[in-house]
Amino acid sequence: MLIEARNLSYEYMPGTPFQVEALKNITLGIEKGSFVGIIGETGSGKSTFVQHFNGLLKPTSGQLLVNGKDIWSHSIDLRALRTKIALLFQFPEHQLFEETVFKDVAFGPRNSGLKGKELAGRVRMGLEMMGLDYEIYRDRSPFTLSGGEKRRVAMAGILAMSPEVIILDEPTAGMDPLGRQNFLEQIERLHREENLTVILVTHNMEEIACLADKLFVFSRGKIVLQGSPGDVFASAEQIREIGLDVPSLTRLLQELKKKGKNIRTDLFTAEEAAAEILCRLGGRDRL
Repeated sequence: MLIEARNLSYEYMPGTPFQVEALKNITLGIEKGSFVGIIGETGSGKSTFVQHFNGLLKPTSGQLLVNGKDIWSHSIDLRALRTKIALLFQFPEHQLFEETVFKDVAFGPRNSGLKGKELAGRVRMGLEMMGLDYEIYRDRSPFTLSGGEKRRVAMAGILAMSPEVIILDEPTAGMDPLGRQNFLEQIERLHREENLTVILVTHNMEEIACLADKLFVFSRGKIVLQGSPGDVFASAEQIREIGLDVPSLTRLLQELKKKGKNIRTDLFTAEEAAAEILCRLGGRDRL
């Protein structure tokens, strides 16, 4: 197991009148090369949880293991760990600060000791992995770019570090539909072609249903559901009880199922759903 939480709990401001138990005995595992979705209502603990993966937060109790080793043991170098498990927060474009795109993307690799051609190669790799032409963008100011381009530059800076795991916390927040689509297509391609382990924290049910292999649903600091998107969204009533909803296509297919139609409900793209409905319309079981 690449990442494993064992009875992990976390409290903010313990021993004070403001003490809050944000996570309660979380146990789960994430396999190498998987695409994992973490969803939950605001305040459910999902963002707090992923900040444990590279040691930004330390458990109040329990363990967080990477490749079978507790990251808080003396043998683990947290600085090295953070180059392998990278976390992209919401609105990462606000963290761009250098005068050129090259310097911004190069910041992490340069601090790791890379220089010259090797450093330039990492910057080129990061930009091109995010679909940005190195020659066109390298000398541009990041502050002249569109919002979607800025976010891709921020992501390129992470990819230039050659991480094994990327954690994305609401990465498409505030983006227009086209920018959101382009960004997620790049992430999905990286997952598929580079065998990159991706952990996506989001409120967007349509996005996560189409992308993730496995979902973990958080509520009030606990995992209340887990499994494939099909398995999780089959529990529509429980999903709604915690303040979320199922994807709109799932809702449509589930309504048809309730009306007695022999139709699959574990389809999450418009193309798949349309094909299923047309198949039923063309057969004996007309809608």
